[in-house]
Amino acid sequence: MHTNFHKKLFTVSNSLRVVLILAGIVIAFPSYSQFSCSGLITTDVQYTGGPQTFIVPSGVTQVRISITGASGGEATLSSAYKPGGGATVYAYITVVMGDVFRVIIGEKGKNGRMESGGGGASAVYKNGILIMVAGGGGGEDNTGNGGNGRSSTNGGNGGDDGSVGSSDGCGSSTDNGKGGTGGNGGNHGEFSKNCPHGGGGGGGLLSNGQGNGNINAGQPGKKGDINGVTGGQGSQDDAATVQGGWGWASGGGADYRESGGGGGYSGGGGGPESTNPGGGGSFVAAIGTNGIFISDKSDGTNPNSSYNGYGTICSLVEIVLPVTYKSFTAESTTVGNLLKWEMSSEQNISHYEVERSADGINFTNIGIMAVAGNNASTNKYQFLDNTSPFESTYYQIKSIDRNSRISYSSIRFIKGRVMHDLISAYPNPAFDVLKIVLPQTWKNSKSIITIMNANGQALINQTVNTAENKFNVKSLPKGVYIIKAINITHNQQLSLKFLKN
Repeated sequence: MHTNFHKKLFTVSNSLRVVLILAGIVIAFPSYSQFSCSGLITTDVQYTGGPQTFIVPSGVTQVRISITGASGGEATLSSAYKPGGGATVYAYITVVMGDVFRVIIGEKGKNGRMESGGGGASAVYKNGILIMVAGGGGGEDNTGNGGNGRSSTNGGNGGDDGSVGSSDGCGSSTDNGKGGTGGNGGNHGEFSKNCPHGGGGGGGLLSNGQGNGNINAGQPGKKGDINGVTGGQGSQDDAATVQGGWGWASGGGADYRESGGGGGYSGGGGGPESTNPGGGGSFVAAIGTNGIFISDKSDGTNPNSSYNGYGTICSLVEIVLPVTYKSFTAESTTVGNLLKWEMSSEQNISHYEVERSADGINFTNIGIMAVAGNNASTNKYQFLDNTSPFESTYYQIKSIDRNSRISYSSIRFIKGRVMHDLISAYPNPAFDVLKIVLPQTWKNSKSIITIMNANGQALINQTVNTAENKFNVKSLPKGVYIIKAINITHNQQLSLKFLKN
């Protein structure tokens, strides 16, 4: 059953398969040694490089989820095409309406001629708590082998045998290739089993992968994060483009003939010459916690060129990712931080929300953008943030469709701050009362606040002389509205959008 499972999911290279199992009736399921996706509806969805969120609707009492870590990359001069396959983890989970699942799907490691990057780990959070991790596979080396993702918590070793938890890595350090909380990579040296450059180790739960960071060594992958992390870079001399895969914990980068280890709950070690890199270890929360009542996990298997690729999530009712982010950039300008994003498809999207953060973890909604059009053509958007109070700022775009399904862009970072007058409104979205806060420099001076609909029609117009003002918006229809504030004394005008629920 295990082999058939992987063949079914990895049928399309460079695609992300997302299907979710939701059941409205609780059934007493037997304990299976391996979750089966046989007969389920599957959908190919373009990989987006970002976490996805879904909220349990009413009438659903149980969710069955199986995730697989991404495979490592391929060494294209090898005839074997056997990168390490991602491990698989599954669980049956009781749920209630409103439970929030955060899903991160690992990216396949990049291909190289005689080396390749490690795969990224896949993971699932329930209500902000990590409940599942599926380790990624190690990249294929020039001898045609890659280490598989592990069902155990410990990642695979990057030394001779790729075994779990061993410490027989090669090179000047006993840590080379050893599996651990972050996974370990080889140190700098000429390519040979006894003195390896070593590919970078995959990231783990508590630490980044290991590797000395020398210019001639593949860089380690990063440790697990709810927003996902980028893979380790290839060495700068001869394998610069051979990067580990993005994921919950990312895969290690490659060096000449040495491949990166897979990311996981514990990362896999990077492989020296002619030695398999390690696969990442897996994790599933204990039965009886977070609603889990059946669970299991299994090692990955070496895929072949017909079905290796990104990690997967499998279940019964499909989640169609409503958008495809073609690009997203953020830059500092003289008038504020300018965000631009471009969509190659928009399906049934309600609106976009721009989110801002000081630490890249806790994000706050700072604005809403209406959809340009629900069609397959490319749509471009811009948003100017001239109110950031942070020395450095992280941004992401959140798309929400008409069925309340959510997708996120990747995260962008801007260093530095430009101070500007600001206008804010909360709560946003609003239901009955909306508080509009004007710049403090406008206090005790005459200002006019106008609330308009999307067609520019003024619905509320009020003259004020205080910084904070409350407005009753309960009678307004649901939709996106524009707030325009004009200060007579300072001859200034500011605007902001808000969503009425």
